Amino acid sequence: MHAITRRTFLRTFAASGGLALGIGLAGCGQGQSATGPTSAPPSPPPLARLIVKGPSGLPSIPLARLAQDETLRASVGDIDFSTWANPDQLRADVVAGALHLTATPTNVAATLYRRGIPLRLLNVTVWGILHLLSTNPTIEGWDDLRGQTIAVPLKGDMPDIVFRTLAKANGLDTERDLTLRYVSSMVEAQQLLLAGQVQIAQLGEPAATGAQLQGKQNNVEVRRVLNMQEEWGRATGRPPRIPMAGTLAVNSLVEQHPEVVIAAQDGLKRAVEWVRQNPEEAGQLGEQYLGGLKAPVIARALPNVPLEFVTAADARPELEFFFTRLKALSPDLIGGDLPDAEFYYP
Repeated sequence: MHAITRRTFLRTFAASGGLALGIGLAGCGQGQSATGPTSAPPSPPPLARLIVKGPSGLPSIPLARLAQDETLRASVGDIDFSTWANPDQLRADVVAGALHLTATPTNVAATLYRRGIPLRLLNVTVWGILHLLSTNPTIEGWDDLRGQTIAVPLKGDMPDIVFRTLAKANGLDTERDLTLRYVSSMVEAQQLLLAGQVQIAQLGEPAATGAQLQGKQNNVEVRRVLNMQEEWGRATGRPPRIPMAGTLAVNSLVEQHPEVVIAAQDGLKRAVEWVRQNPEEAGQLGEQYLGGLKAPVIARALPNVPLEFVTAADARPELEFFFTRLKALSPDLIGGDLPDAEFYYP
């Protein structure tokens, strides 16, 4: 896979005959100038290769389906889909221009945008995957967490952010009342729970379903204690869903190949609906990308995930409410402040 470097961009810019300058001047005259008729700026050539990436998690299943979409394939020469290992790799790829489209936690997209990375959020597709699970039969709710050790994946990213936001809303100080054992992945948190090294873990799907199935095989009862999406609704008085993940596009794709973005949006809408309607087939597709999880586990997990395609513009009120809560927790979680209107496509 070849990264889109600054040098490559400049060569493309030069080959396009100064496309950006042409666009900037368009509309200054209507077909005539002091020296004669003007010509339209040259259009960029069709996109030869669309680079699409996603996490080793559920948000990648609609993207993997999108990579098979015939309508989108008619707009580009080739589609290259792969997964990134962690949010740090995602950030590096976006900054380096090594992708066109990617599934992303919504706050990561906002942070990159606020830091000056030219991108647009296209949509929200995943409205929550997080659950608190326990092997301790006495744990029933927030008050029972006092004094407990909880495995939480990905410090500073979405699982940690949601847990700390809701813990605070339920009167818990995560530094004084709890011991948070941060781990590098959902799989690690799942393993700690099943090995008895912790009795409580925050897990996303499909790791949560996988923990319950493996626990049953090992005669260990793993219970879902808190559905974080429902807890969000209770704590905020809003619908029981969190605008957790969506799709971003780099500005060069939006500006130079708007037809590809439109086709991708339409394709993702179809892909999300296909995943919802075909969990077994979606599980088989996801097995290729979700870090060794098997298709039956993924298929069992999908009904626990609220999937819905909503354009970024339509999701903006819920996103801004979510970002405001994150800012109150720590402004760094969204890059300092809420993104402006240009962040939300179209």
